[in-house]
Amino acid sequence: MTRIISVSPTAFGWSLRIDAQESVLVFATGALAEHAARDLARRLADAGQPAEILIYLRDGSMAGTLRSTPSEPTPRPRAEMGQPLESAAA
Repeated sequence: MTRIISVSPTAFGWSLRIDAQESVLVFATGALAEHAARDLARRLADAGQPAEILIYLRDGSMAGTLRSTPSEPTPRPRAEMGQPLESAAA
């Protein structure tokens, strides 16, 4: 399931909310909130969960969306016939 992270203006700064939960982080600027949202989305993707960031402008309109998806796992090297795996990786 894709995690939704929204960045939107508040009366006293910018909020970052995850999956429309009641808990909110508040930042002084939109840039700080967006940076935190990107970092969170990257960490979620590293943990295997896709994330989508929704960024809103002061007038309430959508400024844009960003997606962060998990990377494909790096394939492990295969051992050559008769060689242990450790020497094949060298």
